[in-house]
Amino acid sequence: MLRSLASVAFVGVLSLPQIASASKPGHPDKPNFNGNWGLDRRASTSIEPLMKHMGASYLQRKFATSANLRATYRQTAQVLTIAVRGAAIAMDETLHLDGRTERRRQEILGVTSVRIRTAWSKDHKELVETRQIETNQGQSGQLIIKRNLRDQEKSMVVAFSIKLGGEPNATACRQVCHKQA
Repeated sequence: MLRSLASVAFVGVLSLPQIASASKPGHPDKPNFNGNWGLDRRASTSIEPLMKHMGASYLQRKFATSANLRATYRQTAQVLTIAVRGAAIAMDETLHLDGRTERRRQEILGVTSVRIRTAWSKDHKELVETRQIETNQGQSGQLIIKRNLRDQEKSMVVAFSIKLGGEPNATACRQVCHKQA
């Protein structure tokens, strides 16, 4: 479970070998996430407060914030595949980019994701993943993960926000990754 927590924390940000084509997959005005990515902890905010808000244990939070992970993203017009690797961690995920809602039970950041919807923002500059979640304490809510590219596609920003039950405010953090050679 600790492995999946750290992996998913990083999946939002990073992910198999780099695809040979540098062209934009599927749509010329959508970001091309293809490649290998590494987390920049100094440029990122801590994911620990977000995980604490969701009810993750102290050990889960500490493991997720200290795991040294790398991710490889493979993107086509219809699918984004993310492979996260690190010490004692291996996690693969496939996101369908057409806006469909999928029922899939998955442990992520100390909660259980029960439905996932991934779609491009209206301006096609951001990939928005919305997860319906349930905490171990019985609360339900949404975890939203937004990915976008910056610095001529050399940096990826992954913004996480969570809103549980009828809470008025969301808890958020962001991770910054840099493309690896």
